[in-house]
Amino acid sequence: MKEGTIVELNYTARELSKNEVFDTTIEEVAIKEGVFAKNKKYMAMVVVVGENELPEPLENALKEMNNGEEKTVRLSPEQAFGKRSPELVAVAPLKEFRQRKIQPVPGLVVELDGRIGRVQSVSGGRVRIDFNHPLAGKEIEYKVKIEKVIEKPKEQLQALFEKYFSSVPEKERSITQKEGTVEVKISGKSAENLAHAKQLFAEKATKHIKGIEKLRFVEEFEKQAETKKVVF
Repeated sequence: MKEGTIVELNYTARELSKNEVFDTTIEEVAIKEGVFAKNKKYMAMVVVVGENELPEPLENALKEMNNGEEKTVRLSPEQAFGKRSPELVAVAPLKEFRQRKIQPVPGLVVELDGRIGRVQSVSGGRVRIDFNHPLAGKEIEYKVKIEKVIEKPKEQLQALFEKYFSSVPEKERSITQKEGTVEVKISGKSAENLAHAKQLFAEKATKHIKGIEKLRFVEEFEKQAETKKVVF
């Protein structure tokens, strides 16, 4: 796979010390491994090879793979979610949680000072919280398969559009192309908080898809009907 190639791939990620799957793009695997999430959309992931969208060992593996090939790649803790850091374990007063009407118990995920952590223990009026990533210090194994190489510019454009704007309801988004200009239209509240997605989409579409010279974003908002009060 050359850099800039746009592919669809499926993967399954496993934490090796417990031999447990914690993430996958395949619904059947998620159900079998007991990690199925109702709100998650299970589908092949669109990746631009060489754009560092994946951990470095996976990027390197993709460059050596062919269409339809499957490969297993192991990541050290440093390559995956990092080593565990004692500095990310803190202690907070129990009364602080009680003031927020929270009953801390081991395993509970909490937010403290803008950080997300997991309660380790509660003792003597003190709560011990671990702010390390749950998979920090763990060796990870990815099973990756390239399902499809997307070669036609029109399909590449649609694939990147879905990659970056799938969170927007279909009726509130559209994409059209006329010669070298692409227009993306987003309406309503969906147009909010999309600056980063728009930037990434624009950069990768103009860089890797042939024939695109200009990309335009259009946001539409409809005037809300006024609510009239009826007084009796």
